[in-house]
Amino acid sequence: MRCSKYRGLLSVFLLLGLTSFTVASQNTNFLGIKLVDIPAGSFEMGSCKMTDGMHKENRKRIFLGLPKVDPGCGTVEKNINDNETPRHTVNIQTFKMAIMPVTVGQYKKYLDAIGEINSKDDWGLYTEEFKRLNSFGDNMPVVQVSWHEAQDFIRWLNENKPQDDPYIYRMPSEAEWEYACQAGNKQRYCGSDNVFDVGWVNRNETESQREVTSKSPNAWGLYGMSGSIWQWVEDVYHDNYFGAPTDGSAWKTLSMNDDDILQQKIKTVVQTADNEQKERVETALTIERLRYDAGIKEQHGTQIKSENVATRVLRGGSWRFSESFARSTYRLAGEPGNWYYGNGFRVAASLQ
Repeated sequence: MRCSKYRGLLSVFLLLGLTSFTVASQNTNFLGIKLVDIPAGSFEMGSCKMTDGMHKENRKRIFLGLPKVDPGCGTVEKNINDNETPRHTVNIQTFKMAIMPVTVGQYKKYLDAIGEINSKDDWGLYTEEFKRLNSFGDNMPVVQVSWHEAQDFIRWLNENKPQDDPYIYRMPSEAEWEYACQAGNKQRYCGSDNVFDVGWVNRNETESQREVTSKSPNAWGLYGMSGSIWQWVEDVYHDNYFGAPTDGSAWKTLSMNDDDILQQKIKTVVQTADNEQKERVETALTIERLRYDAGIKEQHGTQIKSENVATRVLRGGSWRFSESFARSTYRLAGEPGNWYYGNGFRVAASLQ
């Protein structure tokens, strides 16, 4: 039975207490998730990079003894990816962010409460690899969690919170994540220019992760924003920031002018009259079928439920990746059903 399988899974975890960084604005919800206030403000999101054309022009200018091209985005950074550009101003409203990623202990409580499979992705919870990766203690970040599973967890939080809890729980947007990471300081990593101050990367840990509280938090009391684990955010992945929201909200749809729209894939569950189900992956032909909140349509007497599986965004790096992946502006694309061993998530919240 499913419940017995979950009990078997839960028995492999070690029981450890939670530790935290105490700040004045911190509060704890019913599941033990500690959140801090992230103040409203504006910041420059992304990185400043010289284009190939600018480099070519500069070589000519240097030869002629002329001033170099000004990229118009501030200090040019080295080894920057195109998907981190262009740098742009984003305005953020106040919200709350969990001081650490969702832990093994918190995820155990959730699994115990639901007592059954809650998502088509949940068979990953039965794998020996999942149990091994999450067997190092309750205070470790839970990993090998897909974007869909993280959304299931957050949905459960909102459905089961006490009536006097005034917050709506959610994933942070990518802009909110980077803003909270920087905490008012433009540093290479989240809280320091030295990654070893704030996180674990593969130069100091390769076999297993460590407690995020074993490193220093950033200026706003957030642990493990650089290194440690990859963290899902709400947004659909785009190859650059052209057309990105500037109000701090998540980018939930593909752009009308994306060149690769017809290459995006969606997963469609087709339910026939005799209730047989099958899954098929097909190329998207319309923007509507790629929308995040795609609904149920009737087509030739067959009910079709289209669910957007557009690539999502992961931030923060991992204990199995080098420090370059832990930079505050580094972006990684991930399929929302992916159970990669370094993927976890962090909760954000806003007032209702």
